[in-house]
Amino acid sequence: MGQKFFISFNSADRDKAHWIAWTLKDAGHEVAVHDWELPAGGNVPLWMNTRLAWADRLIAVISPDYVPSRYSPMEWASQVWNDPDGMKGSVIPVIVRPTSKMPPLLAGLSRIDLTNCSEDEARGRLIKGVDMPSPPQLKPAFEKIVGEPPDSQHAGPAEKPTFVRVSVSDGVPRWLKLSAAVAGVVGAVFAALAFFFAGGGSERECKTIFGGTVVCGNAYDQRIQQSN
Repeated sequence: MGQKFFISFNSADRDKAHWIAWTLKDAGHEVAVHDWELPAGGNVPLWMNTRLAWADRLIAVISPDYVPSRYSPMEWASQVWNDPDGMKGSVIPVIVRPTSKMPPLLAGLSRIDLTNCSEDEARGRLIKGVDMPSPPQLKPAFEKIVGEPPDSQHAGPAEKPTFVRVSVSDGVPRWLKLSAAVAGVVGAVFAALAFFFAGGGSERECKTIFGGTVVCGNAYDQRIQQSN
Protein backbone atom coordinates (compact mmCIF):
# COMPACT_ATOMS: atom_id res chain seq x y z
CA MET A 1 0.00 0.00 0.00
CA GLY A 2 1.38 3.36 -1.08
CA GLN A 3 2.12 6.27 1.23
CA LYS A 4 1.26 9.95 0.86
CA PHE A 5 4.27 12.28 0.71
CA PHE A 6 4.47 16.07 0.91
CA ILE A 7 7.56 17.21 -1.01
CA SER A 8 9.19 20.22 0.70
CA PHE A 9 11.97 21.90 -1.30
CA ASN A 10 13.61 25.17 -2.24
CA SER A 11 13.26 26.47 -5.80
CA ALA A 12 17.02 26.05 -6.30
CA ASP A 13 16.48 22.26 -6.04
CA ARG A 14 13.30 22.07 -8.16
CA ASP A 15 14.65 19.53 -10.66
CA LYS A 16 15.92 17.19 -7.92
CA ALA A 17 12.65 17.53 -5.98
CA HIS A 18 10.61 16.73 -9.10
CA TRP A 19 12.77 13.64 -9.74
CA ILE A 20 12.17 12.46 -6.16
CA ALA A 21 8.43 13.03 -6.48
CA TRP A 22 8.24 11.23 -9.82
CA THR A 23 10.27 8.27 -8.53
CA LEU A 24 8.01 7.87 -5.51
CA LYS A 25 4.89 8.21 -7.65
CA ASP A 26 6.24 5.61 -10.08
CA ALA A 27 6.77 3.23 -7.11
CA GLY A 28 3.07 3.44 -6.18
CA HIS A 29 3.08 6.31 -3.68
CA GLU A 30 1.11 9.56 -3.79
CA VAL A 31 2.89 12.90 -3.74
CA ALA A 32 2.00 16.56 -3.18
CA VAL A 33 4.10 19.02 -5.20
CA HIS A 34 2.82 22.57 -5.40
CA ASP A 35 4.27 23.06 -8.92
CA TRP A 36 2.09 20.20 -10.14
CA GLU A 37 -1.13 21.27 -8.46
CA LEU A 38 -1.35 25.05 -7.99
CA PRO A 39 -2.50 27.11 -10.97
CA ALA A 40 -1.51 30.72 -11.50
CA GLY A 41 -3.07 32.81 -8.77
CA GLY A 42 -3.45 29.82 -6.44
CA ASN A 43 -3.23 30.30 -2.68
CA VAL A 44 0.06 28.70 -1.64
CA PRO A 45 -0.40 28.93 2.18
CA LEU A 46 -3.90 27.47 1.96
CA TRP A 47 -2.72 24.66 -0.34
CA MET A 48 0.19 23.98 2.03
CA ASN A 49 -2.14 23.75 5.03
CA THR A 50 -4.47 21.33 3.24
CA ARG A 51 -1.74 19.08 1.85
CA LEU A 52 0.23 18.88 5.10
CA ALA A 53 -2.90 17.63 6.82
CA TRP A 54 -3.40 15.10 3.99
CA ALA A 55 0.15 13.71 3.89
CA ASP A 56 1.41 10.77 5.92
CA ARG A 57 5.01 11.96 5.77
CA LEU A 58 7.11 14.87 4.54
CA ILE A 59 10.19 14.67 2.31
CA ALA A 60 12.61 17.51 3.15
CA VAL A 61 14.91 18.01 0.14
CA ILE A 62 18.07 19.10 1.96
CA SER A 63 20.62 21.40 0.37
CA PRO A 64 22.60 24.51 1.36
CA ASP A 65 19.72 26.59 -0.11
CA TYR A 66 16.94 24.70 1.69
CA VAL A 67 18.29 25.02 5.24
CA PRO A 68 18.37 28.85 5.51
CA SER A 69 15.20 29.46 3.48
CA ARG A 70 12.35 31.38 5.07
CA TYR A 71 9.33 29.21 4.26
CA SER A 72 10.64 25.64 4.18
CA PRO A 73 11.04 25.39 7.99
CA MET A 74 7.32 26.17 8.34
CA GLU A 75 6.57 22.98 6.43
CA TRP A 76 8.87 20.47 8.11
CA ALA A 77 8.60 21.97 11.62
CA SER A 78 4.85 21.35 11.70
CA GLN A 79 5.44 17.64 11.04
CA VAL A 80 8.24 17.33 13.60
CA TRP A 81 5.99 18.62 16.36
CA ASN A 82 3.31 16.09 15.38
CA ASP A 83 5.82 13.25 15.78
CA PRO A 84 8.14 14.25 18.66
CA ASP A 85 9.59 10.78 19.25
CA GLY A 86 10.09 10.09 15.53
CA MET A 87 8.32 6.71 15.64
CA LYS A 88 6.15 7.60 12.65
CA GLY A 89 9.05 8.90 10.57
CA SER A 90 6.95 11.94 9.71
CA VAL A 91 9.91 13.90 8.36
CA ILE A 92 12.47 12.26 6.07
CA PRO A 93 15.53 14.38 5.24
CA VAL A 94 16.75 13.55 1.72
CA ILE A 95 20.21 14.97 1.02
CA VAL A 96 20.59 16.12 -2.61
CA ARG A 97 23.64 18.35 -2.10
CA PRO A 98 26.29 18.19 0.62
CA THR A 99 25.10 20.35 3.51
CA SER A 100 27.47 21.10 6.38
CA LYS A 101 25.03 22.46 8.92
CA MET A 102 21.66 20.81 9.45
CA PRO A 103 18.86 22.42 11.49
CA PRO A 104 19.00 21.06 15.08
CA LEU A 105 15.53 19.47 14.82
CA LEU A 106 16.53 17.61 11.66
CA ALA A 107 20.09 16.72 12.61
CA GLY A 108 19.04 13.78 14.78
CA LEU A 109 16.73 12.18 12.20
CA SER A 110 17.65 9.24 9.99
CA ARG A 111 18.23 10.49 6.45
CA ILE A 112 18.52 9.34 2.84
CA ASP A 113 21.69 10.47 1.08
CA LEU A 114 21.41 10.75 -2.72
CA THR A 115 24.78 12.44 -3.27
CA ASN A 116 27.62 10.86 -5.25
CA CYS A 117 25.62 7.99 -6.72
CA SER A 118 24.14 6.96 -10.07
CA GLU A 119 20.45 7.34 -10.88
CA ASP A 120 19.77 3.64 -10.36
CA GLU A 121 21.54 3.69 -7.00
CA ALA A 122 19.70 6.88 -6.00
CA ARG A 123 16.36 5.27 -6.92
CA GLY A 124 17.18 2.21 -4.84
CA ARG A 125 18.20 4.31 -1.85
CA LEU A 126 15.05 6.43 -2.05
CA ILE A 127 12.56 3.59 -2.44
CA LYS A 128 14.19 1.48 0.25
CA GLY A 129 14.62 4.48 2.55
CA VAL A 130 10.94 5.46 2.65
CA ASP A 131 9.73 1.93 3.36
CA MET A 132 8.62 1.43 6.95
CA PRO A 133 10.73 -1.18 8.78
CA SER A 134 9.25 -4.67 9.15
CA PRO A 135 10.44 -8.26 9.72
CA PRO A 136 11.82 -10.06 6.64
CA GLN A 137 9.57 -12.40 4.66
CA LEU A 138 12.04 -15.28 4.92
CA LYS A 139 13.89 -16.63 7.93
CA PRO A 140 17.40 -15.13 8.12
CA ALA A 141 20.23 -17.58 7.47
CA PHE A 142 22.02 -18.94 10.53
CA GLU A 143 25.63 -17.90 10.77
CA LYS A 144 27.90 -20.08 12.89
CA ILE A 145 29.43 -18.15 15.72
CA VAL A 146 33.13 -18.86 16.21
CA GLY A 147 34.88 -17.70 19.32
CA GLU A 148 36.87 -18.63 22.38
CA PRO A 149 35.20 -20.96 24.92
CA PRO A 150 33.93 -19.31 28.06
CA ASP A 151 36.46 -18.65 30.78
CA SER A 152 36.70 -21.59 33.18
CA GLN A 153 36.34 -19.34 36.18
CA HIS A 154 32.82 -18.55 35.08
CA ALA A 155 31.81 -22.16 34.30
CA GLY A 156 31.49 -23.28 37.94
CA PRO A 157 33.30 -26.21 39.70
CA ALA A 158 33.29 -29.63 38.05
CA GLU A 159 32.68 -31.40 41.38
CA LYS A 160 30.99 -30.58 44.65
CA PRO A 161 33.35 -28.43 46.74
CA THR A 162 34.84 -30.11 49.85
CA PHE A 163 33.83 -28.66 53.21
CA VAL A 164 36.86 -27.49 55.17
CA ARG A 165 36.47 -26.98 58.90
CA VAL A 166 37.93 -23.71 59.99
CA SER A 167 39.20 -23.11 63.54
CA VAL A 168 39.44 -19.56 64.66
CA SER A 169 42.21 -18.77 67.17
CA ASP A 170 42.47 -15.61 69.19
CA GLY A 171 46.27 -15.91 69.34
CA VAL A 172 46.45 -16.60 73.14
CA PRO A 173 48.43 -19.78 74.11
CA ARG A 174 46.45 -22.47 75.91
CA TRP A 175 48.81 -22.58 78.94
CA LEU A 176 48.35 -18.87 79.43
CA LYS A 177 44.57 -19.28 79.45
CA LEU A 178 44.90 -22.09 82.06
CA SER A 179 47.15 -19.95 84.24
CA ALA A 180 44.65 -17.12 84.07
CA ALA A 181 41.88 -19.47 85.20
CA VAL A 182 43.93 -20.70 88.22
CA ALA A 183 44.80 -17.14 89.13
CA GLY A 184 41.12 -16.29 89.05
CA VAL A 185 40.30 -19.08 91.55
CA VAL A 186 43.12 -18.03 93.90
CA GLY A 187 42.00 -14.43 93.71
CA ALA A 188 38.48 -15.47 94.70
CA VAL A 189 39.83 -17.31 97.79
CA PHE A 190 41.84 -14.29 98.92
CA ALA A 191 38.83 -12.06 98.36
CA ALA A 192 36.81 -14.33 100.67
CA LEU A 193 39.51 -14.19 103.36
CA ALA A 194 39.65 -10.43 103.11
CA PHE A 195 35.90 -10.29 103.59
CA PHE A 196 36.09 -12.40 106.75
CA PHE A 197 38.99 -10.42 108.18
CA ALA A 198 37.34 -7.07 107.54
CA GLY A 199 35.50 -6.07 110.75
CA GLY A 200 35.04 -3.07 113.05
CA GLY A 201 35.99 -2.45 116.81
CA SER A 202 38.19 -4.60 119.03
CA GLU A 203 35.78 -7.50 119.40
CA ARG A 204 37.08 -10.66 117.85
CA GLU A 205 34.90 -12.85 115.64
CA CYS A 206 35.59 -16.43 114.73
CA LYS A 207 34.41 -18.17 111.56
CA THR A 208 34.97 -21.61 110.15
CA ILE A 209 36.33 -21.77 106.61
CA PHE A 210 37.90 -24.42 104.39
CA GLY A 211 38.79 -27.78 105.96
CA GLY A 212 37.39 -26.92 109.37
CA THR A 213 39.90 -24.12 109.89
CA VAL A 214 38.66 -21.41 112.27
CA VAL A 215 39.64 -17.85 111.59
CA CYS A 216 39.30 -15.25 114.38
CA GLY A 217 40.16 -11.61 114.56
CA ASN A 218 39.56 -8.28 112.93
CA ALA A 219 41.57 -6.10 110.59
CA TYR A 220 44.16 -5.41 113.37
CA ASP A 221 44.29 -8.68 115.26
CA GLN A 222 44.08 -11.99 113.42
CA ARG A 223 44.30 -15.42 114.97
CA ILE A 224 43.96 -18.78 113.28
CA GLN A 225 42.93 -21.76 115.41
CA GLN A 226 42.93 -25.26 114.08
CA SER A 227 39.77 -27.19 114.63
CA ASN A 228 39.76 -29.89 117.27
